[in-house]
Amino acid sequence: MQEPTVLIADIGGTNARFAIADSSAPYFSNAQTLQCTEFNSIYDAIDVYLKSQKIESIEAICFAVAGPIINSAVTFPNSHWHVESSELVKRYRCKQAHLVNDFKAIAYSVAILGDRDLIEIGSTQNSLIAAKQNFTVGVIGPGSGLGIAGLHSLDGTLFPITTEGGHAGFAPENILQGEILNYLRQRFNGRVSRERLLSGPGLINIYTALSHIRGQQVETKSAADIAVRGTQEADGLCHESMQLFFEILGQTAGDLALSLGAYNGIYIGGGIAQRYPEDLAKSSFRQAFENKGRHSDILKDVPTYLISHQNPGLIGASVLANQS
Repeated sequence: MQEPTVLIADIGGTNARFAIADSSAPYFSNAQTLQCTEFNSIYDAIDVYLKSQKIESIEAICFAVAGPIINSAVTFPNSHWHVESSELVKRYRCKQAHLVNDFKAIAYSVAILGDRDLIEIGSTQNSLIAAKQNFTVGVIGPGSGLGIAGLHSLDGTLFPITTEGGHAGFAPENILQGEILNYLRQRFNGRVSRERLLSGPGLINIYTALSHIRGQQVETKSAADIAVRGTQEADGLCHESMQLFFEILGQTAGDLALSLGAYNGIYIGGGIAQRYPEDLAKSSFRQAFENKGRHSDILKDVPTYLISHQNPGLIGASVLANQS
């Protein structure tokens, strides 16, 4: 019997990745990525996807979305889109439409990903969770924003931990980070969240703050420019910005491990880290991750993995769709 056509998506502030769910590996097909800025609404993007894939009808929808879901709707904090489950059902005449947090979906994918989908950052004696019935892990990913989630397994039953941890306050751990925080406090009227540093716009914020602290007049650069010039060491300020970015990512990942009791592993997603795996591995990420004072010995045994699979959100959305 043919499986029902279930439309899934992983939608962030920049990219909207659409596909059709599958109950077995690789868990989705007909994947296509569209740019959010090129469409007035999410519905326009869906229409283009369905037309390009020659899909005339769908039975259900499951979208992983980068934003807080309130009353089965989400207004994306990092794009101009808004989507409602009821409107999806009405427009596409499907039986049901579910919206889930994008990092909830990525957390679900972690239970499926294998060795070829992951790059260990640092080295521990712990193994992957694939064969374990009981575990707790955390997921963190800087992209257009900062996503944070967790996944707990009890006797093989998965329990996601959905959070808005990217909007928790940033806590500096050295003098330079304190100076950056002070600069950003003036810019953002007092409060500075983790996302103000750990995201594409956050990398620009770090770069701008450093240029102010160093007293350097620099031209405005995009996050991509800073990352490329920084990882190639073609620009000292860009390089320092990238190193600070990875350092703060390590600190925040360590905080996540302690906060959730995620001692079976922290998994790093998001486009920024994925593009520069070697630079992440060579950075002070792991040192910052373990630097937790009286709890440093605990963190030394917690593995950290970079998710190298390009579409973990689609895998998670497919798993969730098949559970609905």
